[in-house]
Amino acid sequence: MQSKTNMKLTLVRTDRKNVPHLTTRTLDSLMDRMKADTKKGAVAQLRKQLPLRISYGWDIKELHELPRVYPAVELAKSENGDLTFKRWNGIVLLTIGNIADREQAQQAKTLAFGMPSTMAAFVGSSGRTVKLLVRIVPANGQEPATEEEADRLYQNGYQYAVQVYGGLFAGRIVEQKPSARSSFRMTFDPKPMVRAKAVPLVVQSVALFSQPRLADVASGSGQESFRQQQKKTDYDKYDHYEYLYTSAVEQVNQKMGNRFDDDPHRSEAYLTELVRRLRQLGFPEEEAVLHTRSHLWTRMEDEHIRAIVGSVYAEASDGKDAAKGSPAARIRHNQLAMMAYLEKRYVFRYNEVMGYTEYRPNNTWVNPYMPVDERVQNRMAIECRLAGLDVWDKDIQRYIRSAYVPTYNPVDDYLHQCRGKWDGRDRIRELARTVPTRNKYWTEWFYTWFLGMVHQWQSSVYDRYGNQVAPLLISRQGWNKSTFIQSLLPPELQWGYTNQLDVSEKKQTLQAMSQFLLINLDEFNQISPTLQQGFLKNVITLPTVKVKRPYGKHVEAFPRLASFIGATNQTDVLTDPSGGRRFLGVELSGPIDVSRHPNHEQLFAQALTALDNRERYYFDEEQTQQILESNRQFQQLTPAEQYFHDCFEPAKSEADGQWLTASAIFAHVKKLAGSDLRLNSLNHFGRTLSNIPDIERKRTAKGTEYLVKLRK
Repeated sequence: MQSKTNMKLTLVRTDRKNVPHLTTRTLDSLMDRMKADTKKGAVAQLRKQLPLRISYGWDIKELHELPRVYPAVELAKSENGDLTFKRWNGIVLLTIGNIADREQAQQAKTLAFGMPSTMAAFVGSSGRTVKLLVRIVPANGQEPATEEEADRLYQNGYQYAVQVYGGLFAGRIVEQKPSARSSFRMTFDPKPMVRAKAVPLVVQSVALFSQPRLADVASGSGQESFRQQQKKTDYDKYDHYEYLYTSAVEQVNQKMGNRFDDDPHRSEAYLTELVRRLRQLGFPEEEAVLHTRSHLWTRMEDEHIRAIVGSVYAEASDGKDAAKGSPAARIRHNQLAMMAYLEKRYVFRYNEVMGYTEYRPNNTWVNPYMPVDERVQNRMAIECRLAGLDVWDKDIQRYIRSAYVPTYNPVDDYLHQCRGKWDGRDRIRELARTVPTRNKYWTEWFYTWFLGMVHQWQSSVYDRYGNQVAPLLISRQGWNKSTFIQSLLPPELQWGYTNQLDVSEKKQTLQAMSQFLLINLDEFNQISPTLQQGFLKNVITLPTVKVKRPYGKHVEAFPRLASFIGATNQTDVLTDPSGGRRFLGVELSGPIDVSRHPNHEQLFAQALTALDNRERYYFDEEQTQQILESNRQFQQLTPAEQYFHDCFEPAKSEADGQWLTASAIFAHVKKLAGSDLRLNSLNHFGRTLSNIPDIERKRTAKGTEYLVKLRK
């Protein structure tokens, strides 16, 4: 296959004012440029000073003098100085680590160049790595036209290339976050190896070897969820390693005979040779432990197996004597060894929503992520000590709680899977129509509220408005209100649902708004009028929440995630005299149809498409008036209002009624109510009159007067 003649790699140098300067080069011209060091010998100076500066934690200023090379994409500079995507080059960058000297570097380059997909192999700027440029093409032949598409293709291609080249460089490929903007520092290598007509790796549109996600249940459409597909992928990887394991056993048996017997010395020698073979076949260390343990668990203790595997894989490391240097070097060595050991055994991520670090074993046998609690941290500390690492539990805690652990947002992750997949069918309004009601506005109200919920999940601490309205489903008991509400969230996000929030606990409510996605105010009628008109009405409008973390010293602002919805069996539940504009009261005319599961992927794909098209996710003035008018039937009348309606009704004109002050109206009402009517002040009674629908009022010398008609 011919190479891309228009391929240009981008070099970006940043000056002292942090202004980027961009140039482009062809692959051949880049290799020519690489054969000679800069005029100042910057790369040579870097390699000379790097070990000392790293040991003492000093800044390496020479790094900033070297431009960065972006091989995967060609970049351009916009009018405002930003770097923008221009063209896809079809290159993946791999880094081979643990290079001790020039001889090892040449061996690594030669080994990599034996692969037909290698376009270039050269020594990295530090002198301790070898960089590989690997050619990839999409299986469907359609090259990415946007940077987002390029990112997805690059991630899949990177994972595939790591798998392909992992057999050559067992445990020595430096794992990096795959991105179309992956780059390396300009380097010096007098003998780079270049192949312009590399045979590309054909990359599927779905990643073959990606990390598993939390989603674990199929969507309502009957199609497999990402998690189920990922489980199949991981099981396929496990089967692949099992095949290689069987092959390794056959080769070791031919060499040594089957000597795994009761003699511990022969058994250890046999297992050592087997693990060496697994390492040569590209087994990650934890995979070697997993597969040998699954076959030999009845014959050898788990820790014994792990010790042998660890010693074999340590043979490939050149850092055995690093701990014999200065105190600073020993500290650094111990810290790096601990991080390498933990990352070898586990996969970590920091859950931004829940606010803690999660982990799972680092092998293909699928396991869910679990929180790293105190017991887990203590176990990991003991494991490190048993592995001979001079670290303590505080070192584990410091690492687990640091920015070295990559962040993960389950909400963003789920929405990213849904984005761009909408099939054009209006499923949000279809879902709304499963709720039987005579309210003609309900379908549009639900649509707007649903968009507001999804927009709330994507909001930040800088947003000005939250999702300020909450639907309130009203019906007799047993009409599936709670079932319907809980079904609004997909199984992957069910952790974000709660119907057990005590809104009288204000701090708990604020914390819940930053951690949950949907709060069901079940049994809404049990919320007191004071809470409903005060605290609850206020928090529904908040764009952010401000709380103090446990053991924290300061109040911090957190993005609000939660939207509200409610359910009740009573009709007169709204106690706000202003009309309860924050609630969408909807009375059901029959049970909700919950026989079909919602197609959550399409629901949220539709919502994301609508938001991307700038559809309105909040209620305008017309809708607000519709809500106020509709909510009158659910308004809970105070004793003062009930007595007023027994004595008066709003008049349509002066000929039909008369203008009376609040005190005059109260005097009439008092005759009927007597001592049963308890009122704190006339001002409060005046506010009650002001909120009565259709009553006219005017300001006079006597005060505010109301146009009313005395009932006969």
